[in-house]
This record gives sequence, C-alpha cells and structure tokens, in this order.
Amino acid sequence: MDRKSLVRKAFHFSSAAIPTVYLLAGRRFALMCILFLLTASAIFELLRIKGIIFIPMIQKYIQFKDEETRKPTGSFFYLLGALITVISFGSSVAIPSLFVVSISDPLSSLTGSFWGKTRFRGKSLEGSLTFLVSSLCILLIFSYPWHVAFIAALAATLTELLTPRVLDDNLSIPPITALTLAGFT
Repeated sequence: MDRKSLVRKAFHFSSAAIPTVYLLAGRRFALMCILFLLTASAIFELLRIKGIIFIPMIQKYIQFKDEETRKPTGSFFYLLGALITVISFGSSVAIPSLFVVSISDPLSSLTGSFWGKTRFRGKSLEGSLTFLVSSLCILLIFSYPWHVAFIAALAATLTELLTPRVLDDNLSIPPITALTLAGFT
C-alpha cells in the first residue's frame, strides 16, 4: 500500500472525532460541528470540482480515486450521513453508528489492501469480515445485546458491500446501521 492510501485511511479514521464530540459535548454541539464542516466541505468541493481552486497538498490525496475528480469525496458524504443520522436518531443509536463507519470502513479497506485475496463486487472477503468483526466489537462496547449487535453489524457490512457505486457508503452506512439498531430499541 502506498503513502497516499495510508494518509487517506488515517484521514478516514479521524472522522471518529464527530461521534466523540457527540459523546463528550452533546447533540447540539455535535450538530453545530457537523453543519459547519458540511458547509465548508460543500463549498470546497464545489470550487474544487469546478477547477476554481487547487491545493496541491490536499489534491494529491483526495483525488487518488478517479471518480472523486468529478464528484465530492467520501468526507462530504460522511458528513451528510452524519447529519442525517444525528438528526434522525437518538444518541444511543447515532453515536455507535457513526463510530462503525469511522472505524470499520477504513479498517476493512486496510485489511483488504494487505491481505485481501477473495474478491467480490470490488471488495475483498477478508476486508468485509474485518468490517463485520470490528462493527460487532464497536456495538458490543456500547452495551448492545449480542444478537442486536450482530444483526446491526451484519446490516452495516452488507451496506458497505452492496452500496452501488453511484452512491457512497459513507452516506449509507450510518443511517442504515442506526435504523437497524433503532428497530431493536
């Protein structure tokens, strides 16, 4: 794995700051942070896609994926998914759902990059299993019963695996995970 990919994964892990802020400072402050970051991201993405701004230090990492040259990056979609999730669900559901996408998604990508052998839909079985196990661990940390944590982790894993390319799994994973968890509470 090259340096660009590692930097992107580290940046993806940093998205855990959003549920951490929610956990420590509350819903209102988390929503203010999400709205500020989403607005800044939307402006930046619009200017970047239209070619009005070019920041070499950032561009070399965010345009690593070819499809991201013509559409917003995963960060924008994560913030949008976080906003939808925080507005739609209570903290006991929203916070773990945001941790799932923040931790399990980059962890599964790292696993798939290093050890992924069995491919399915452009992903690796090894990466998907890592997503499932790490999601399960996160949900168990939040004291969900084992069967609820497993079903929600499976739903999150399937969402990550089956989200069509025209969408972004950073947008779909948090609300689907939260919806699954909310069905049991």
